[in-house]
Amino acid sequence: MAIAKRRSANAEADPWDAHSYMMTWASSILLAIIFLIVLGVSIIWLTVHPRQLHYTVENALVSNFNFNQSHLVTADFNISLSTNNSNHRVSFTYESMEVSAKSHDLLLASAAGPALVQGKDNFTEFAVILPSRNVELQGPALRDFKETESSGDVKIDVFIEARVKFNAMHWKQDHCRIQVLCGEVEAHRSPEKAFQQTVCDVEL
Repeated sequence: MAIAKRRSANAEADPWDAHSYMMTWASSILLAIIFLIVLGVSIIWLTVHPRQLHYTVENALVSNFNFNQSHLVTADFNISLSTNNSNHRVSFTYESMEVSAKSHDLLLASAAGPALVQGKDNFTEFAVILPSRNVELQGPALRDFKETESSGDVKIDVFIEARVKFNAMHWKQDHCRIQVLCGEVEAHRSPEKAFQQTVCDVEL
């Protein structure tokens, strides 16, 4: 008759049980960390509730316009813009801004924009002058300028690239970038002609 051997109370514990316990403990800690991160981000988002900035071209004028037979254009583009920050808890400090005028991706002119401080619930208007000096027109840009020269209007795309600081209460995220596209802007050579506002696309 076989006699069953009793396992000693001091017998070594199964290493697989210890490994399983450690894995369960590590998984629980990891899940807790992920939960706290998601909770923190959700609280920040609900508190700040960021809204997109809005840009609009309020007016666009062309002066000192010259388009010669060599297909070289010289002009000064005077662009008036507005930007609206409808956020109640978020403000933006512009560290730099570059404004440019293009036609079918051909750069006509560019200049630095103002250093703005756009506070909460803030509406700001600003203007920039973009000088174009003997820029050679080619392809679709040349065709457009020939077609619009007689009308007194010049159709351009206005681009804005800005580097800003994002401030939300006591939380800051430095060096954000804002890209703005205002397409199909009809710049008039006559200031008496009514201008059609152009709403811009903003990527923040």
